[in-house]
Amino acid sequence: MKKMGLIFIIFAFLGIVSAQENVSYDVEAGVDQVEAKHTEAWVKVKKVEGYRIQLIAMSGNNSKAIVEKMQTDFITAFPGIPAYVTYFEPSFRLRVGDFRTKLEAYHLKSIIEAQFPGGFIIKDKVEYLPKN
Repeated sequence: MKKMGLIFIIFAFLGIVSAQENVSYDVEAGVDQVEAKHTEAWVKVKKVEGYRIQLIAMSGNNSKAIVEKMQTDFITAFPGIPAYVTYFEPSFRLRVGDFRTKLEAYHLKSIIEAQFPGGFIIKDKVEYLPKN
């Protein structure tokens, strides 16, 4: 009798577990339209708040040429990482990367530190790259 009870409990448990394999969702009408509009709106966004690593800021004679040379050196060493030269009076600046989080920026900083020491992480408007 105990064996029959145990067998019954096992089959009942298996029946409960197998019943949970098929899951269906009731999606409210219009959710697909809202999701499409959301995606469409984010396609228009060009820049968002994020982080970059500033490698150099220079002013004075030949500062533009020096910063651009450093940009070329960086792109040669790390071809997949974007590098931007900007001018904000009175300095030319070289900033690299487009990071959403400071942690991502720290990761790159640790990689490039040997070749480009002295860089620091700074808040900046970065290119919007949707996550996949």
